[in-house]
Amino acid sequence: AGATTLVLSADSGLTGYDSRPELDDEGWATLLGNLDRLAALAADRGIAAVLHPHVGTMVEGPDDVQKVLDGSAILLCLDTGHLLIGGTDPAELTRQVPERIAHTHMKDVDNRFARRVQGGELTYTEAVREGMYRPLGSGDVDVAAIVSYLEGHGYDGWYVLEQDTILPGDPSGEGPVTDVRTSVEYLRGLFAKVGS
Repeated sequence: AGATTLVLSADSGLTGYDSRPELDDEGWATLLGNLDRLAALAADRGIAAVLHPHVGTMVEGPDDVQKVLDGSAILLCLDTGHLLIGGTDPAELTRQVPERIAHTHMKDVDNRFARRVQGGELTYTEAVREGMYRPLGSGDVDVAAIVSYLEGHGYDGWYVLEQDTILPGDPSGEGPVTDVRTSVEYLRGLFAKVGS
């Protein structure tokens, strides 16, 4: 297909994003070893494998992300929304390990909802339904800092714009297109500043 990036996630084996089992030491060793094995197989074919930390997977929270960074050489997919929801500051992660980031999913999040998900007050699905994801620039992810850090370190991967939502039946008007348009304009403004 001509792809240059393979995005992997450590799927929990459960359906949905609202719960996940915990890995023991043996499970972590298996996961980390397999991530490096998959990255090497992909590299042999000219493809960069990246791990996507994601709510509801085995790599969700800050401790999980750190275990991957410490115990594996796999590159990361920086999903700005899922990292924040999982409890990792994506801007700080970008500042700390820009060389490990090879693919980026751009999302913005209302951290009030993220904290409620982290505290078990809302499920991930409920929070998405209530509007946890925001157009870029209107939430609590420091998108400007992330773009600045990545561009300042020679990032040449993709920026994938994602606008997660749950549609309540037929959307009225343009539906989520309005939020996507807002996000695109925000990104254009950021890249104009970084490029000048």
